[in-house]
Amino acid sequence: MSESNETYEAIDTPWRRSPEELGASLGEWVSRVLVPGAMVDNLSQPGNGMSSESMLFDATLDGVTEQFVARLAPQPQFIPVFETYDIDMQAKVMQLVGERTSVPVPVVAAVELDPSVLDVPFLVMRRLPGDAPSDVPPYVFDGPILAMTDAERAEMQLNAVRTLAELHTITVDNADLSFLERRAYGTDALDQHLGHERHYYEWAREGKTFPLIERTFAWLDANRPTLTGPTVLNWGDARLGNMMFEGPTPTAVLDWEMASVGPAEVDLAWMIFLHAFFQNMAVTYGFPGLPDFMTRESIAAQYSELTGRPVEALEWFEVFAALRFATISTRTSLRSIMYGQMEQPEDLDDLIMFRPLLEQMLDGTYWS
Repeated sequence: MSESNETYEAIDTPWRRSPEELGASLGEWVSRVLVPGAMVDNLSQPGNGMSSESMLFDATLDGVTEQFVARLAPQPQFIPVFETYDIDMQAKVMQLVGERTSVPVPVVAAVELDPSVLDVPFLVMRRLPGDAPSDVPPYVFDGPILAMTDAERAEMQLNAVRTLAELHTITVDNADLSFLERRAYGTDALDQHLGHERHYYEWAREGKTFPLIERTFAWLDANRPTLTGPTVLNWGDARLGNMMFEGPTPTAVLDWEMASVGPAEVDLAWMIFLHAFFQNMAVTYGFPGLPDFMTRESIAAQYSELTGRPVEALEWFEVFAALRFATISTRTSLRSIMYGQMEQPEDLDDLIMFRPLLEQMLDGTYWS
């Protein structure tokens, strides 16, 4: 970026605007477009969103109140996590999943691509009940999942895996998924995934070099598997933290910004690795975590049983998941460095939050 760190020192998180900043413009748009004549109130922000902004709000007309969520594309001037952020694509994916499966996705109420309203495109969804497992602090540290019985956690895990299995019934053979293909990066779906990740790394690294990430690309190339399974709809960010639950029952499947097409194992390995990352963090900080929950062996077995097909090349896809997460995490860390919120380490590979895990993967000791 051309701006210096000093430009950002006095700014906390400028990529997230407050309800006060957005309320008047959002309220006018809702009253004009979404629910004509409605009053908008109870604006609030969920979670700590790093890649986009979200706003919860109520719209009331004639004594009837409806609850919505607005999901906004990031402001491009504030060092976004992703190079592009396709609001229209996310809406199309949720509509497709809602039409073709029983997976609980929010109903898209409106898509506004005119940036003059809130400075960026956005979509509005009907709000669903439930709570998402926490990322901050991670759900393995404290919270409702730890308070569950073993049977309830087992049911939650099975429901999460069942959600993936049902999503993956949408394939390139039975649905038009051409809007999710990345043809500029390769001919088949795996080529497209690898090519896209290389392009993203080159964009995200801001001219810096991360030797461990580059070693990981080399490992993936050298060990690329031959696959026989179908090319399916990939959720992209398939993890517990992007699902809402009432007890062990999923009530919403959220965050489709990384959706694409590819092998089912892209999603399966991401779900496995993101939990492993949190569990490793718990152990590192002296917490027991949930060592018997969301294990790779049990998830793979459940997925295979639900779908009737074997899980292929799982270790390769776990490395691929780690690569994807490493690049995203270094991008968010570089943003924090540019805003003066953290110091740049001497060894840039230290910005990979799970560096030891990735190194173990590359030397083959991770699975032993």
